[in-house]
This record gives sequence, C-alpha cells and structure tokens, in this order.
Amino acid sequence: MTSSETARNGTANRSPAPDWPRAVPLSTQRLRLEPLTPDHAEEMVETLSATELYEFIGGTPPTLPELQRLYSLQAAGRAPSGDAGWLNWIVRDKVKTNTVGYVQATLTTDEGRYQADIAWVIAPDRQRQGLATEAAVAMVEWLGERAVTDLRAAIHPGNVASNRVAERLGLHPSDDFDDGEIIWRTDDRT
Repeated sequence: MTSSETARNGTANRSPAPDWPRAVPLSTQRLRLEPLTPDHAEEMVETLSATELYEFIGGTPPTLPELQRLYSLQAAGRAPSGDAGWLNWIVRDKVKTNTVGYVQATLTTDEGRYQADIAWVIAPDRQRQGLATEAAVAMVEWLGERAVTDLRAAIHPGNVASNRVAERLGLHPSDDFDDGEIIWRTDDRT
C-alpha cells in the first residue's frame, strides 16, 4: 500500500491499538473468578434478577437475550474501536459453585500508562459477607501485576457498601462526579 492509499484508508498516523491484557481465572479463599464468556448469561440472568441491585446503578434486570448480546460483546476483551480493553469476571462461590456476581475493569491508556475503571456487583442474598471486597481485591492485585495501578470507580454517594469496598481497595473519593456518582481514585498519579 502506498502512503497515499494509507492516508485514504485512514490508517496513516494511527498508532496501533494496545495489546490489552486478557482476563484469566483467579481464585481466592472462597471464590473463583472466571473470565466472562457468553455461556455465563444463562446462569447470570438469575444472579442479576433482583431489582434492588439497580437501586444505585440504575437500569433493570437484564433479560437472557440482552445478557447474551452483552456478554458476546464483552467477551471479545476490547472495545470494537480498540481504544479500551475489557476485563470481566464472573464471581462463583467455590463451595456451592453458584454465581454470586461479577467484577470488571475497563482499561484505557493515559500518557503511556494503563488506567482502569473498575466495578463490582454481588447478588443481594450474598451481600454483607465480604465477597465484593474479596473478589475486587483479587482483580485489583491481578491488575497491579500488569502495571495497572491508576484505578477509578464511580459510586453513588448513598451506596454505603460499595463506598466501603472502595476504601478497602485503597481508593479515595475525589471532587469529580459522573451522572450523580462520585469518582473514587487511587492516589497513584505522579
């Protein structure tokens, strides 16, 4: 391809998309974190069916076809544009083997460094047992091993449980808001 053909095709001066890390299985004392696949949709539709899960994050429980479409997209591991890496894990109880929620990180780059927007969701019947913290810590430690230490989480100010998880992860509330949620951050920016 000549340089004029490259320019016409829109590939001139475009830096290649980062080689985003891929989710791998993780394990904690009580949990297994499985990289998300579309096959998880069927069991997760039940896990995510409680309407109280959406009190702070908005929305409604997903239908099976909605979750199948979403998981097919997320399992690709990167945004279609290539400008973000998607890491998603289903959280499973090791003993009962049922799904209890998920953790996720959306990776972007800023000044050559990875940064991650992280989130966690645990089914209401399994909350107040430390599972969100346990799963999120495993994810954050794994991210740290890949030099992803600039973390952010958008949390509704009234979501006391998620605020506590963020504190346990070493995040601090900032003065930034997004759609009514406080942006929590690590103090790792230099």
